[in-house]
Amino acid sequence: MTVDVLRLATLLPELPRSRTRLLDNLGRIRREVGPITMELSDALADHMNIRRGEVHEVVSFYSFLQVPIDAKRVCTGPVCDCFGARELLAATPDAIEVPCLGHCDLAPVMTHGDEILPAVTHAANDGPAIGLGRADATLADYEARGGLSLLREPPSLERIVEELKASGITGYGGAGFPTGLKWEAVSREPGPRYVVVNADEGEPGTIKDRYVMELRPHLMLEATVLAMRVFDASEGYIYLREEYATARDRLLRALSELRDAGLLDGLTLELVIGAGAYIAGEETAMLESMEGRRAMPRLKPPFPSQVGYLGRPTLIQNVETLAHIPAILRNGGAWWSALGTRQANGTRLWSVSGAVARPGCYEAPNGITTRELVEEHAGGFSGDVGCVVPGGAASGILPLGALDAPLTRDGLRDWNAGPGSAAVQVFPSAYSPLRLLAETMRFFAEESCQKCTPCRIGNRALHHLAEELEHGRAAMSREKVDEWLLAMEKTSICGLGQASPYPVRNAMAEWPELFAPLGT
Repeated sequence: MTVDVLRLATLLPELPRSRTRLLDNLGRIRREVGPITMELSDALADHMNIRRGEVHEVVSFYSFLQVPIDAKRVCTGPVCDCFGARELLAATPDAIEVPCLGHCDLAPVMTHGDEILPAVTHAANDGPAIGLGRADATLADYEARGGLSLLREPPSLERIVEELKASGITGYGGAGFPTGLKWEAVSREPGPRYVVVNADEGEPGTIKDRYVMELRPHLMLEATVLAMRVFDASEGYIYLREEYATARDRLLRALSELRDAGLLDGLTLELVIGAGAYIAGEETAMLESMEGRRAMPRLKPPFPSQVGYLGRPTLIQNVETLAHIPAILRNGGAWWSALGTRQANGTRLWSVSGAVARPGCYEAPNGITTRELVEEHAGGFSGDVGCVVPGGAASGILPLGALDAPLTRDGLRDWNAGPGSAAVQVFPSAYSPLRLLAETMRFFAEESCQKCTPCRIGNRALHHLAEELEHGRAAMSREKVDEWLLAMEKTSICGLGQASPYPVRNAMAEWPELFAPLGT
């Protein structure tokens, strides 16, 4: 590890002292000086007038701050593991193993600094609301397709809420809260308010927000700026995961274009770059991170719409949710709602990876089945399929019988699963469901913020259990497993601990023979 101490001496005076800039300052030191050592952490703490121990806490929490900027990182998430990540890791002796890099369509994938290997490519369609099949190279390209009309002639907040409610759109980060109700709730709170974009998608298999930011960043930015205008929020932030270097470049260029066009006059819209913590995608943990602390979820209520960033009412929206809003407001909520099928509302972006001919990101109706999604958009299945994950790591692990179930909450309820972040992962029959479960629980164990005892200990215990079962051994009884799952589901603070039992329950129900060592 190389540390440029002389550069630190000239850099420190340039760094802002506000606690909210701690993560930014640490990231800049990492990029321009070197990995964050105790000496660098102490120097920054003294400069910002923060207790040294508090800065050490932050540095130790975020996995990338102590990693060189030009390090090689190999993803060992479930899809990459299935397609040769362990072999890639063994062939790259100086590489670091990481849980997920958010490029599952390229599996197996690694990064060398900001370079993605293999090179980033996109497989997408030209759906009616998002239109990813045609990228916007510039702001002029975006405007030529009908963009910016909402900023040229902003609709009223009342009309926005009305159309969002009529559309039935819910948050596409995974929680599924009605978007119209969220905007209405924020509007009822007194100012000042903030607008925050959650661009920290990190669940294995989920790549949709990255596609939006890389191909049509202005779409999300138009809705973000509109929200800032109607909520009279002079400050807005986009919290972006560190691994998304290509998306970062596209967003910075797009923001520069908006400034040059005068569309950000009177507003400040900035990127906040994460540092390798999946839990920061949970909205209250993200706020903690933005305020210069470890990304640990807050108890709710109060909700961010009431008490959010710096204690003020805050609209937090996922990238994809915002990307749908321009089409909804131009064409009407009823129009968007009618795009769904099987009584579901609208469309969404589906991340499709694994054993399919064309891994990528496809806009398709809510209510579609996995079989329809893969055969109509992703080129069909490749080889014999063993199991599928319907919507991200926490959504469940399902057998072939679920291929024809609608990918909605109602359609997957009988399978004790959900659509989650719409990350459909297809695994070949050669990849054991038990191996998939082990790698899934490894991810949750490594990415737990460690705040809740049930989540902190439970995910590690369940990962150990799955590994033991791979060798035909039982680390605990079936009764003890059920006890752990219930405790995690009922007493964890946030969705990570509450949802991680789903894949375990699915696997036990659908492949009971693999869990025979546990007894009955």
